[in-house]
Amino acid sequence: MAVVSPPRCRVRFIADLAITHGEELAYLWGRRRGAIFSETLTLRDLQDLQGRIEAHLQGMLAADEGLLALFDDWLCADDRDEVFAAAWAFLRSGQRAAIARVLDAFRKAEGPRLHGLGDALGAASQAHTEAALRDALTGAEPARAVAAAAALVTRQRLAPDDAALHRLLEVADAGVAAVAWQCVALTDPASATRPLPYRTALEAGDDALRAAAIGAAIWRGEQWLPSFASRLAATGDTLGLGLCAALEDAFSSAAWGDRIAALPGPSRCAMLARTGHPEAIETIIGMMADSNPLTAAAAGTAYTRLTGLDVAAQRHTLPIDANADEFEREFVDDVWLPDQARARQQWTRNEARWRSGRRWCRGHEISSALSTAAQATIDLAARWDFGMRAALAGERLMAPPPVI
Repeated sequence: MAVVSPPRCRVRFIADLAITHGEELAYLWGRRRGAIFSETLTLRDLQDLQGRIEAHLQGMLAADEGLLALFDDWLCADDRDEVFAAAWAFLRSGQRAAIARVLDAFRKAEGPRLHGLGDALGAASQAHTEAALRDALTGAEPARAVAAAAALVTRQRLAPDDAALHRLLEVADAGVAAVAWQCVALTDPASATRPLPYRTALEAGDDALRAAAIGAAIWRGEQWLPSFASRLAATGDTLGLGLCAALEDAFSSAAWGDRIAALPGPSRCAMLARTGHPEAIETIIGMMADSNPLTAAAAGTAYTRLTGLDVAAQRHTLPIDANADEFEREFVDDVWLPDQARARQQWTRNEARWRSGRRWCRGHEISSALSTAAQATIDLAARWDFGMRAALAGERLMAPPPVI
């Protein structure tokens, strides 16, 4: 009897397809970084985004032994997210040569390239990279040291009293110090014993550094923070106003309302929405009739963020600036103007319920608890605000935002 042997299939990959997966991964990672504090995306949206990122990673890993040759040049790119895509794939592949290539690049990289490599080293297992990261953490280059700190703390491999981390909190480079403070926020405050140089950061005059130090104080439950935020807000400081909106009953202070009245309309709407307060809803409805379309549109967005109800009614093309170039003239932004009458009707129907709560987001009362439905519905920015309030109350219910 004649026997026909089955054909022998060789696993093959298509280089162009692997590269497409890499490009998509880089794009989605950039979106993920930008989405962390989103006022529109939910935790589920972020998880879905992470799932898509993982799927494209698997597409890259199909290249197997061809992975290094195919993406090696990406480690020299100027785009942070392209560098991340290649480095993360190399680390996840488990190939010794690929891992060594990432570590070699990390020892030499600067700027966005260094940030991308740091992102990848934090996102992947550190079984083969932790020793190199600790060497960099104690090294003489602050930018590389803080990138190593961020990678280590992402995998919960950094102690709150680490001397090298504390050294970075007071370096002259405010950008480096700000990231170091973000790392501090992610460490376990229960095991911390060393005092932190808050005053140095708060008096440095750099907004990002100041915000990072305040964030660390909040997530560590520092009890001086609320009164400090109130003093900042009293001066009209935007960061202080935002903190009062997120952490306190801002409407209990007449000074707060006077200060935000001086803000541009869109910023004022966002600040009111962040309070979640029912008084903000009525104020925002009034702002829907503002003659400035940006303010009116922002009021509609703020209303939806508070109530979960959409009142968008009319698409409006913004006027073209006289000094706009050809590209700006071709791609003019549109905004959605809200239906104020519909918003007033909804206010009339729901006023009693809304006034019975203290802090609303997407139609859920979240002043003291997050129901299952609320967790699925509220935006990421509101979720972080809830976590900060809990941390200041002495209960750390969630991990602080990642260092990205």
